[in-house]
Amino acid sequence: MSDPKNGRTDFLGTYFNKESVLRLSRSANIVGWLILVAYILEWVYSQWQSVYNSLIGGYPLDINYIFFSLPRLLQGLMVLIVLQGLSKVLLILLDIEDNTRRSARD
Repeated sequence: MSDPKNGRTDFLGTYFNKESVLRLSRSANIVGWLILVAYILEWVYSQWQSVYNSLIGGYPLDINYIFFSLPRLLQGLMVLIVLQGLSKVLLILLDIEDNTRRSARD
C-alpha cells in the first residue's frame, strides 16, 4: 500500500523518498538564482568601486577592467544553468521511475 503523505510506497525497489527529491529539486532552483544574484551584486559593487575610485583619485576610468570582469558574471550564469539542469534531470528521473512503475502495474 502507498502512503501519499510521505511519498513512500510498498514497492521495494524504491530507494528514495519522492518528497525529498522534489525538495532537493526546488532547493537547487532557489540556490542557483541566489548564487547568480550574489555574482551580479559583487560585479556591480566592483564596477561602482572602480568608477568611484577613478573619480575621487582623478585618474581616467579603466574601460578594460569593466569588460574583462564580465567573465565573473558568466561564472554565476553557468552555476545557475548547471543547477537548473540538475533540477530538471531529477524531475525527469522521477517521471521515468513513476512511468515504469505504472506500466509494470498494467
